[in-house]
Amino acid sequence: MAEDSGAILRHISSLKDMLDKVNEEIEQNIERTREIESEIVKHSETEKDYIDKESVLLKEVSVAEFELNGLIQVAAAETDLLNVIEGNLKFQKVALNGIRKTLSDKMYGTHLH
Repeated sequence: MAEDSGAILRHISSLKDMLDKVNEEIEQNIERTREIESEIVKHSETEKDYIDKESVLLKEVSVAEFELNGLIQVAAAETDLLNVIEGNLKFQKVALNGIRKTLSDKMYGTHLH
């Protein structure tokens, strides 16, 4: 019976060692889980920061596109105005040349008489 008691005690001791080892592994897993959860929180915060930055950049791009479209429209209007001014200048050059010719003809005609 003493041998049975010794065997039982050794078996209990062995089971306790196994239980201690399992508990230690559970504690390690719990700690690792906490570390992973902490990393998830950090990455979530980083992701939120990037989403916020992306939102700001998209807003800036929209504003820049709006301004660029406005500048394109102004440039187009100025190009049209420049074309009108060039047309007026050509007309005035033709008119000036006509006046010069008339004056020249009158002066030449005056010298003949």
